[in-house]
Amino acid sequence: MKLLPVLLLAVLQITAVRAAVILDTGAITFSATGTQFGRISRNGVSSTWGSVKDFPGVTGAPTARGYEIFTINNGGLPFLQISLDDPTTGLFVSAYLDSFNPVNVGPLYGLDVNYLGDPGLSQPVGVPSFFQIQVPLNSQIVIPINEVNSGAGAGRPFDLVVEGFYDANYSEVPEPGSLALFAAGVAAMSVMRARARR
Repeated sequence: MKLLPVLLLAVLQITAVRAAVILDTGAITFSATGTQFGRISRNGVSSTWGSVKDFPGVTGAPTARGYEIFTINNGGLPFLQISLDDPTTGLFVSAYLDSFNPVNVGPLYGLDVNYLGDPGLSQPVGVPSFFQIQVPLNSQIVIPINEVNSGAGAGRPFDLVVEGFYDANYSEVPEPGSLALFAAGVAAMSVMRARARR
């Protein structure tokens, strides 16, 4: 029975596993890497795994706004949740499949091409904005963060986090170490039972 605590510990470790964090920028400041014309309209509808959000349109065009790009590969995790913690509420986040190529030609200025989703609103004060997208395995996801107001983004602090899940039920990613520990506990318990039967 000495191995029972090992088995229980393994089970507890497995159940405590969190989502796979694909990207966490930590606290950094906005530094534009490109220019887009206009910005995505905030229509109040957040992208979710349960439904595909149509591109909400463009507002403020053709005024130029800076954007900063982050690119990830989702690997084997098709369900992504993207969070932007922007305490100054001066930035907006969205996601694109494979590429983000804004152009200076209306009416949508390229902001609709390869569009996957956005949070629908700027961050409520004190609460990060977030949205969800579902993408094919091993996809390249491009995440631009753009200025809400032209020229007002430089130096604004933010933290971008992308988490991955196996399914829409927030199924978590098992840690290899926890699975190995669990398997070792099961094997040890089997050996112990076999010896007790002798």
